[in-house]
Formats: sequence, C-alpha cells, structure tokens
Amino acid sequence: MRIVHRVGPVLDQAIAAVLNRAGHGDTVSVKAALNQVRQAAPGLVASNDDLTEAILEVAAALGLFVAFDEREQYTLNPA
Repeated sequence: MRIVHRVGPVLDQAIAAVLNRAGHGDTVSVKAALNQVRQAAPGLVASNDDLTEAILEVAAALGLFVAFDEREQYTLNPA
C-alpha cells in the first residue's frame, strides 16, 4: 500500500484557482491542470500522482468532470 502525502492548503488553493476558470459541469484536463499548477509553483516537489489526486478532489467539489489525459501524447499531423 502506498502512503499518499497530501498537498498543502496553499497548493489546494492554487488548484482551485486553476479549476475555478471552468464552469460547473465542464470537463477539465488533468494534463492541462498539472501543467498550470506546475507553472504556478515551479519549486513543487509533489508527484504527479499526488497532484492528480488533489485535482480530482477539488474538481469533484466544484462539480467538474475530469479527462484523464495525463499520459496521452498528441501528434501534430496524424497520417
């Protein structure tokens, strides 16, 4: 069993600030939210898994749907 270290309240507020841009019932991208949170807090040492868990908790509280696209890769010109 893995021990999850909770992110702090300041980071929870940063995540909420990122997700508050979406309207109730909108779908948010985990990949985009991770990027925005990491840009807002460049010295952050929390793992992507811990951040994803925190993003899910905040998204659920705000009534948002979540796209689990963190590991997806996009091509510019698909053949």
